[in-house]
Amino acid sequence: MTKWLRNLVWIGACIGIAACSTAAPSLPTAVIQPPLVSPTPAVELRQVETLAPPSTEAIRSTPTSSPAPPKTTHEDWFYPSPDGQWTVQVSTIFPVAADGRVSGETYRLSLSVFRKDGGLRWPILDEERPFGLGYTLPAQFHWSQDGSQFFYTEHGIPDGSPTIVGFDCGLYRVNLQNGERTQLTGECGLLRAAGDVETFAVLQGGRLVIHSLSGEVLREIAFTNLLQLDQGDNWQAGGLVWAPDNSRLAFGILGNIQQPAEMQTSFVLVDLISGVVRYIVENRQGQYLPVSWDEGETLLIQDQFGLRYRLNIRTAEISLSD
Repeated sequence: MTKWLRNLVWIGACIGIAACSTAAPSLPTAVIQPPLVSPTPAVELRQVETLAPPSTEAIRSTPTSSPAPPKTTHEDWFYPSPDGQWTVQVSTIFPVAADGRVSGETYRLSLSVFRKDGGLRWPILDEERPFGLGYTLPAQFHWSQDGSQFFYTEHGIPDGSPTIVGFDCGLYRVNLQNGERTQLTGECGLLRAAGDVETFAVLQGGRLVIHSLSGEVLREIAFTNLLQLDQGDNWQAGGLVWAPDNSRLAFGILGNIQQPAEMQTSFVLVDLISGVVRYIVENRQGQYLPVSWDEGETLLIQDQFGLRYRLNIRTAEISLSD
């Protein structure tokens, strides 16, 4: 028994000497790397210790380069109704080149109308449009007298246009009861619906044509000779507006458009009852366009800088608008 105990003590001493003389194994590199998954349970560590440390490159994420999104510019315009109950919103997204210029093959356009109280919103347009020799936007918004409908044209903004007129193609009506859009005409020119929603006018070149909403021609007035305008391309009409009683129209004529520094504006009145076509103001220096016909005998006009004025039709006096 004593001999057996002596042997047992000798074996234990050998094991203790071996344990003291053997260096502790170094931990694998992986243990001190940021974990990519949940930590391995402790029971697994004994198995990992015998493996070669994994390569740092093997667990390092490789960054991937993704193409930068194209640069764009977002624009919004808002046009309230005369009674303030509705607002038309036009939104665009244009591609932009590295130097900041609008450049690309297409642009995004949306058109909607919403109530002031936020209770209703009608989406009218949401589409991708191609660039041509410029671009087109819904514009020239005007409203029926009862506020149940509004009208607009597709207004072209050509590259390099010397005037503030641009061009319009197509006249559209939007029913605010259901958001339905109807094209009244696809003609180009100056297009404006009357406030009573019974007729619309189209001014092309030296002719003013009055149509019913169905498109029937009701009246045609040639005014070139009446206003003693030349037959060349040195003038351009713009800013067609109806009187509140729908019996008259007014528009502007830009003269000397081939010489921008010498450009002048005349304002014309057309009486549909008497057939009289006459100047209100002739050859005022600068570019102006009628914007609306207020109650009474006053036109609201705007210059090329965005300043607004009031033109008294009877006296021809022009004063800065409040």
